[in-house]
Amino acid sequence: MTYRFASIGCTHAGYSTRGMRMHRDTGWNLRVVDGQLAYGQAVTQIIAAGSRGLWHGGDVTHWSRPLPRDVESVQRLDDMLFDAELWNGKNSGNHCAGSGADLSAVAMFDRPTMNAFTVYPDSRRPAEDSVGPHPGLYEIHQPDPDQAVYLHIVSHYGLDPDLRHQGIVIEPQPLDHGINILCSHGIFVGDERLYKAAERHGADRLVPTDWVARGFDLTLLSDFHTPGPVDGFGDSDGRGQVWYTGSTVRRGFSDEESPRGWLQVDLPDGGAPQVTLREIWQRPQRDFDPIDATTMTVAQINDLVRDRLASQHWVDPQSEELTGDGGWILRQRIVGATPQQRQGIYELAGEWANAARDAAYWSTTFENPLSGISLAQPAHEQISITERVVDLQVALDHRVDHGNVGKTLRDAPDTLRDAALARARAALGAPRKTD
Repeated sequence: MTYRFASIGCTHAGYSTRGMRMHRDTGWNLRVVDGQLAYGQAVTQIIAAGSRGLWHGGDVTHWSRPLPRDVESVQRLDDMLFDAELWNGKNSGNHCAGSGADLSAVAMFDRPTMNAFTVYPDSRRPAEDSVGPHPGLYEIHQPDPDQAVYLHIVSHYGLDPDLRHQGIVIEPQPLDHGINILCSHGIFVGDERLYKAAERHGADRLVPTDWVARGFDLTLLSDFHTPGPVDGFGDSDGRGQVWYTGSTVRRGFSDEESPRGWLQVDLPDGGAPQVTLREIWQRPQRDFDPIDATTMTVAQINDLVRDRLASQHWVDPQSEELTGDGGWILRQRIVGATPQQRQGIYELAGEWANAARDAAYWSTTFENPLSGISLAQPAHEQISITERVVDLQVALDHRVDHGNVGKTLRDAPDTLRDAALARARAALGAPRKTD
């Protein structure tokens, strides 16, 4: 007999894209609806595939204080899992983790009476309801009492390197019986793609390579949004593989192009775990090849962009059937534009938006080619960062949707955000004073 369960991660309920069209029926950002549909499609497939349970690797919601709308959408899917008699576990990811003394967002999905458990630290939890070895940080669960399958779960909190200063040492070890599966939410040090998972939404937390080499039958990780196995792990019979769950919804153009979906985990009697990626729908995206403005006039750039937008009908039938809006997600990057070229391009914005009217999202971004710096170059010959940024307005445009600047702007009221950007652009565009 083979025992089957499923694993997903990074569902990011509530994630929206600034500038995305609104959903006609709800008035919500269309990307919020996309995320709900993707999560729901995964759960529907998981139940239909005969899975006995679902393990969620973390980042259930996009914000640590999710809107009631987003909580309800997740709980509705949890109800489906309960009705289908599946066990249902969730880990705390960096997006789930609150600041300071806040509880993780997954706390609201902890419903033991519905066979739903979550992993997060809570000092108010009585000892009899706690799971060790380190409650909320490293817990070992046997989600199905009829199966000797053990999930060794290290939460985002459990990856905190400062825990050692508190005398807490997290060292997951497989039990000497049953099937042992390591589960965590962080950046796996043993993956050369590690840098792609790093972001600035909460602290970056690392999963040591040493952990996966301790005899675990399988490792399931979340945080990196591209699903699939990590090369170089697993022995000849398939034991010891390391897999990323990936995400159910692509986060704009910061995520690389890849399938979205869930992992089907089959545990045959006496054999190694078998993991299969099951794909789900995703709204199509196109990131047009960057345009090198240093070799073109504004008129030539305009012709090229218009030709690209006219090259096909940017409506996807499946997306239209599922959401009522089949528009693609489109972006055009322009590299090396001078202030004069940018001004001319700004004047074309309305025409381009009209040409891209079938798309659910269309943006033009400016990028600046920076001088490369050799790591072997002597320190006294290296160019400072301010000297490498030829156009500070371009640098600001690049940061509007990224890092701390992007987060600050996303969290600000619309009127304040627009006023702050206008003032910043005016200041950066002013001529420099000379002594």
